[in-house]
Amino acid sequence: MEITPVNLVNSAEKAAASKPNSAASFQQSFASSLKDALNSVNESEQTANHMVTDLARGAGTEDLHTVMIAMQKADILLRTTVQVRDRVIGAYQEIMRMQI
Repeated sequence: MEITPVNLVNSAEKAAASKPNSAASFQQSFASSLKDALNSVNESEQTANHMVTDLARGAGTEDLHTVMIAMQKADILLRTTVQVRDRVIGAYQEIMRMQI
């Protein structure tokens, strides 16, 4: 049987007490990551729309190939975002159906 020194136990308690808001900080970091991802999708959509408008007016320097790639990238990002949203809603509904 191993005996743990008291100072190691006390240092572990102090470390646990120094991080009382770890769940709150995780929520904030998750929320900021989610917000950054949504801003990235929105930015991609706006860039693609701007490129299409410039191409239609003949004002842009991009060729059709570059515009199509930007449009497809924005489409993929939007579809991925919708799929993640659907999965999150499905998980939430599954949790709400659980009986306690």
